[in-house]
Amino acid sequence: MADFATLAPASGTGSRLGHFLPYLLRRRLRAVLWPADGGERTMALLLLALMMAYGAGLGTLLSHADALEESADFLPTLLVGLNAAWLASALLVDFLPALRPVARVVPEHFPISARWNVAAAFLLDLITLRRILVVATLVVAALVAPGHALVPGFSLLLVLGATVFSFNLRLLVALRRWRHPLMLAHLASLGLMLWWLAHPEASYNTPLGVGMAVLPWLLGAVQLYWLGPYFSARYLPDAAVSAAAPAASGSLLARLSPEQRAYFTKVWSLLLMGLVLKLVLLGINLVGLDANSNKLKSQSFFYLALVPLAGFTYANNNLFGFVRTLAANEIQRLGLTKRVLLLYLRLVLPVVLIDCLLTAALLLALFPRAFWPYLGLLPLGAAALTSLGLWGSLYQAKHVVKVVQFGNNRNASTLMSFATIGTAAALYFMPWWWARIALALLIAASAIIPVRAVLRNDGNLRRRLWRGIGA
Repeated sequence: MADFATLAPASGTGSRLGHFLPYLLRRRLRAVLWPADGGERTMALLLLALMMAYGAGLGTLLSHADALEESADFLPTLLVGLNAAWLASALLVDFLPALRPVARVVPEHFPISARWNVAAAFLLDLITLRRILVVATLVVAALVAPGHALVPGFSLLLVLGATVFSFNLRLLVALRRWRHPLMLAHLASLGLMLWWLAHPEASYNTPLGVGMAVLPWLLGAVQLYWLGPYFSARYLPDAAVSAAAPAASGSLLARLSPEQRAYFTKVWSLLLMGLVLKLVLLGINLVGLDANSNKLKSQSFFYLALVPLAGFTYANNNLFGFVRTLAANEIQRLGLTKRVLLLYLRLVLPVVLIDCLLTAALLLALFPRAFWPYLGLLPLGAAALTSLGLWGSLYQAKHVVKVVQFGNNRNASTLMSFATIGTAAALYFMPWWWARIALALLIAASAIIPVRAVLRNDGNLRRRLWRGIGA
């Protein structure tokens, strides 16, 4: 938020939004693309360059689509997968793990109408690194392939429509209008987007695409006229009360236990990265599926999306490092007891269960019956990786300084990451089910060693875990 003195209206003139909105937009854009921290600034610029290069590659692919073999099947499937990923990203980031709040841009005492505050809040809400990366990708693709500019153009309309839908819905939540008639209209606009994605080859796809892009904007204009005057401190909930009583807020984390809330608050971005990675890998394998033989053209990525791999590779192999305060409190007060084991199970097992259920649902919905026997790998992989995660969390714990680490100082043990990936590959590529079951049972049974060490309050393990989490 800008300094109030900077935003003060000139004396003797009527205050208008245009007096300070350009300053706020420049400030937000600079904070996103040129942050003060050098590492974050380098990463933002690197991501922007990579996405622009990806857009150039997408534009080149569109320009040479007619010369590619199997382009009639490959390219539409690829575009549907990309649009679905961008739509999911636009929604998940704004709604998980908690609603991204919509707040007034300027204080209440400024003579700016509530409707102008809604418009300003929307413009500032547009400027996020994720949206800039997606828009840069699509714009570069359109510039590289001007003859096929309608393809990335429709994708850009979808992204902007999803952004408007997200803002409209979150504005209703901010105003506590849960049962407002516009809520159903917004959900209908989301259904229209999903229907457009699900029927890419329909004859009405183009007019439906125009409709799904325009409808959120129309609903936003109606909502601005209808509910805009209520976007003021008189009707908005008190932020101090909401902060003091989080259970009464709209946070999805409010109903969880304190341990689970601390865990998800710390690792939600990593779990979201794992979910997106799973969807991307399944999409790649679905594109590479031979429709005649129901076999994958490449087996390189399927096992990575099949078992609950990403959650352990990113977070659960170093669980006590992420929940450092909880673990240190247990060790300092009671030492290593069964409470430490129960803490690990309470946090890890729900994530593993949700991952397995989601994978099973995607496998049953997207892949033919020939792939359904692979569902048996889900419980085997869950048991084996949970055991490896306990080993890593106790014996290879690391102090987590920053949740998302792209440098050499990673938040999880490299040894445990390779062990996790190797176990998943072995379970997938072994030709005999009895060998898979034996391997999973052997790895799961190995957990008895760290369990016994914890139950007897082993001094060496206690000191090693204490040093590892940086307590």
